Amino acid sequence: MFFLVGLVYLYAVPNFEASDTVQHVGMIKWIAETGTLPVQSGDHEELYGQEASQPPLYYLVMAAVWNAFDTADFAERYLPSPFTVIGDTSGHGNRNLVIYKQPYPPDLSGSSLALYIIRLLSLSMGAATVWAVYRSARVLVPGETGIALLASALTAFNPQFLFISASVSNDTLVNMLAALITWRMLVMLRDGFDTRRSLALALLIALASLAKLSGLVLGAAVGLAAVWLLLRRRDRRGFAIMIGAMLLCWLLIAGWWYARNLTLYGEPFGTSTMLDYFGRRSITVGQLIAEEFQGLRVSYWAVFGAFNIVVHERFYLLMDLLSLFGALGLILFVKRQRNSTHFMTAFCFLSLLLALGAAMLTWWSTQTWASTGRLLFPYITSASLLLALGIHATRIPKLLIVLPMLAFSLIAPFAYIIPNYDHPPAVEQLPESAALADARWGDLRLSAYEIPARQAWRAGDEIPLTFYWRAEAQSPLAYALVLSLVDGAGDVLSRIETWPGWGTMPHPWMTLGRDYRDDYILGIPADAAGEGELSLEIRWYVFPDGPALKAALENGEELEAFRLALGSWVTKHSP
Repeated sequence: MFFLVGLVYLYAVPNFEASDTVQHVGMIKWIAETGTLPVQSGDHEELYGQEASQPPLYYLVMAAVWNAFDTADFAERYLPSPFTVIGDTSGHGNRNLVIYKQPYPPDLSGSSLALYIIRLLSLSMGAATVWAVYRSARVLVPGETGIALLASALTAFNPQFLFISASVSNDTLVNMLAALITWRMLVMLRDGFDTRRSLALALLIALASLAKLSGLVLGAAVGLAAVWLLLRRRDRRGFAIMIGAMLLCWLLIAGWWYARNLTLYGEPFGTSTMLDYFGRRSITVGQLIAEEFQGLRVSYWAVFGAFNIVVHERFYLLMDLLSLFGALGLILFVKRQRNSTHFMTAFCFLSLLLALGAAMLTWWSTQTWASTGRLLFPYITSASLLLALGIHATRIPKLLIVLPMLAFSLIAPFAYIIPNYDHPPAVEQLPESAALADARWGDLRLSAYEIPARQAWRAGDEIPLTFYWRAEAQSPLAYALVLSLVDGAGDVLSRIETWPGWGTMPHPWMTLGRDYRDDYILGIPADAAGEGELSLEIRWYVFPDGPALKAALENGEELEAFRLALGSWVTKHSP
């Protein structure tokens, strides 16, 4: 079911729109085309940027996939939008990082097809993660299939986990490896040392540490679990094999990359060099919690795009309540199981792993901007399993949790993601509610518009606007649209600069002779002070730095700007 829902996200999210995907693709492209790993510098910020500091396993695997396709059209596919608003969820548009000639249905050819195949492999890694969560739960509570299914569902139907799993990101590989490591660690804690299991764990840890630095946290947790087993069972031979296998596999598989960092940057991890190039900060833990905890909280569950698309606040509140009930129920569950040595040992190490992951994320976030929930997904086995135990103890019916999460995870792509990337729709005929217009800028005509009736607006109000644009000739030039709310003195209260479709479709892509409906919301700033007349001003200019276009009316008159009266406005708190 996770994989099927993930296919919806694969369809809904265009290739470059998940967290840091542009840089991840840049890494894959560089390795595929040069056969070498990039060296950190400030010269390739647009191509791979800070991702050059990442361990390369995911990129090496996906570079082989990239080379299996004809990707010569990449430059035609990768068209960054200059108007994107990154990290701001308060706006209504300009959320797409890239403009796409065909966002839906996806264009499955050339480099676009290569990226969709890579994303399909990433989604398969997400499915393996869900499976490993289920297996971990069966080890922890072997007689409780319902808990195992609930823990799996809390992972599988987390919209953020689906979003990341269907993207081009090394997170997907380390998430899978971490879940497998956690599962095998729990088996080791239950059954003791075993040579084959030790070798498998050692291999997984080495691969994880070559996939992302968070893999080292898993290695530390397994090492502590091995020490615990040594103290409990006195199996020195088993302990020696376990630790020896971990060191040997790490040196053979991952050690070369850390040695390369020492040679190039004078440090094994390369993180200090990355911070030098791409920004470091100094913030206390207290400031971090006060200023960024909310972002971390919501982005564990659902923040899409370039950290600029959120869902309805009620969803986050429901997840907060679920987490609260889960935490309280977990206390009850642990009290009931306190005499079970197997359970308490596993519980402690799951908690330790989650605590180590949270501590490392906190430490890293005090040095750079990293407080995002997806960075906790390598520890999602612990998070989902502990939450499932708590929910089970509260006796909340499991289907009451699973079915709404499944439903919401299916709805989210259609309600929140697709509307931000789809082109504006062409209409067969103008609606009767629209007022006909007679303005034209070059080869682009405003056929009609819909605006609210003149009224008294207040600061903080949002004004819905609809335009119907028509391209009357095939232009090689893309016009940029500027919408402004202006007062009687001509001062601008608020302003939007964008492509048509609120950033999704430059007008040369329009079919000639067809009208396209283009919706906007323009707000009066809540802190605006004053009063007077309020008008909407429409301007176009030749992008990026060409001349402003005059509005030509049917009677031959030319205007510097086309204005529509909206009424009046007054400060919100004026008597």
